[in-house]
Amino acid sequence: MNEQVAWWPDLVAIGPALGSGSPAESGSGAEIHVLRARQLADRIDGTTVFSLSRPEQLLLWSARRWRHGRFRWDQVEAEFKRLLACCWADALLGWEDALEQLHQYPSSRPEIGNGCISTLSRDERALLTLMAGLQRPRLVLGDLLLARLATPGMRAELVATLRAVATSFAMGGQCLPLRGPAPTACPHSPLPPLRLVQ
Repeated sequence: MNEQVAWWPDLVAIGPALGSGSPAESGSGAEIHVLRARQLADRIDGTTVFSLSRPEQLLLWSARRWRHGRFRWDQVEAEFKRLLACCWADALLGWEDALEQLHQYPSSRPEIGNGCISTLSRDERALLTLMAGLQRPRLVLGDLLLARLATPGMRAELVATLRAVATSFAMGGQCLPLRGPAPTACPHSPLPPLRLVQ
């Protein structure tokens, strides 16, 4: 993402790695912000916007923008162009179509927060995991994720639309990381953090 853009400062956290100096030694507030975001991402992988990859951040941010009135949708188009130079239009149109399908019926509306929330809802996590799984159909069965997001009658159409978006991202060289539940000491943990699957 463009590091000059101020509409979602969490996106800056994915910039190039910083030196190992302490925050007090580094001069700018942006460097301190990036260092803090990286420290947070190390502790909570996949559960905050700080720890997501660029394609995941773009999908989440655009879903949140779409859900809350498509405010400044031209910025979303610009970021899709920047990330997916060859097939950005197909990816964006497919993503819009998928979001419309998800919100078509009141019983199927996923919980999608606004852009100020740094944590991901369970539905947002399910959607991103399903997208990553559709890029690797032999590794992931998305039935449970799909059941969380859509009613039985609309699942086939939604999967076809999301698969087209996942394929567009793959053609653009953007593979979404596949995340799974991290092992926890307490088996009764209500929402385990996610980790990258090797």
